[in-house]
Amino acid sequence: MRTVGAADSAALPDPTPLCCAVVQAAVEALRGTRPLAQLARWVSPEIYEQLAVRSELTQRVLGRTDAPQRAAIRRIRLCRLGQQAAEATVVVDDGPRVRAVAVRLEGHRGQWRATALEIG
Repeated sequence: MRTVGAADSAALPDPTPLCCAVVQAAVEALRGTRPLAQLARWVSPEIYEQLAVRSELTQRVLGRTDAPQRAAIRRIRLCRLGQQAAEATVVVDDGPRVRAVAVRLEGHRGQWRATALEIG
C-alpha cells in the first residue's frame, strides 16, 4: 500500500525556480504590469486576496506603472524546512526601487504553493 504523504514529498522538485517566479510575478502584479490572475494556482487563497487588495490600493494611489523592464531577482536565499516546506528571502530590482521579499512555500497536492508572502 502506498503512503500518500511520503510519495508526494519525494516528488516535490527544487522550490527555487518557483519561488523566483512567484516573487517576480507578485511584484509586477502590484505595480500593474502583470495580471494578478497568473498567480492564482501558485499562492494560497489568503495570499491571493491580500495581493488583490494591495495591488488595487497601490494602483489607485500611485497609478499603473509603465515600467520598461520586468522586475529582476537580484538574490535569493532559500532554506528547506523538511520535505514539505521552504522559506526564502528574495531581493528584487523593481526599476526605481529595490524590494525585500519574504516567502514561505509549502507542498500542496504534489506542488509548491506560497502560503506566506511579505513584500517590502
